[in-house]
Amino acid sequence: MDLWLAPHDARIRSLRNPRERESLFLGWHESPFGRCAGLSDGTHLLALRFGKEEEVSEELCGEWPGIALTESPQATSMVAAVFDHPLQVPVMATGTPFQLTVWEYLRRSGNASTMTYGEVARAIGRPNAARAVGQAVGANPLAVAVPCHRVVSKGKLTGYRWGLDRKKALLAWELSRRDPLEMPF
Repeated sequence: MDLWLAPHDARIRSLRNPRERESLFLGWHESPFGRCAGLSDGTHLLALRFGKEEEVSEELCGEWPGIALTESPQATSMVAAVFDHPLQVPVMATGTPFQLTVWEYLRRSGNASTMTYGEVARAIGRPNAARAVGQAVGANPLAVAVPCHRVVSKGKLTGYRWGLDRKKALLAWELSRRDPLEMPF
């Protein structure tokens, strides 16, 4: 089960408190799109990032100060599973109510279709919030698990936190895995 939590939620405060939680679990997987790290509490995926081990580890340590990040085969399995069955890996996302609304919508739109920032804004009932959708997409802590790479500008691909080439590769890979009878043309 996915959890969509505000930063002040007691579960998040407990996870971030070194007196209550000594460590979180870190897993690494060589995905088709490069080295990928996942952070887990043992039940949910909390973060999924692309990048070099040292940089990603430093970034995650900064986001979870005082909490030890312990490498774990279970966390590695969760990261690998995201690329085969993303909706079967439970996530725990923390953000503003607006960010959570955007991320949950993207997570539930599992048909691997691209959509514009404006389309997402309209779908969540905020038709004038396309820029805010873009900011929420850029802040997504769960690459691939929350498919922010599917959000594009009208008529073109634009930025992606982990690089435009990776965004193109993710979209092509997802398209290649779709059932031809479900293609959007």
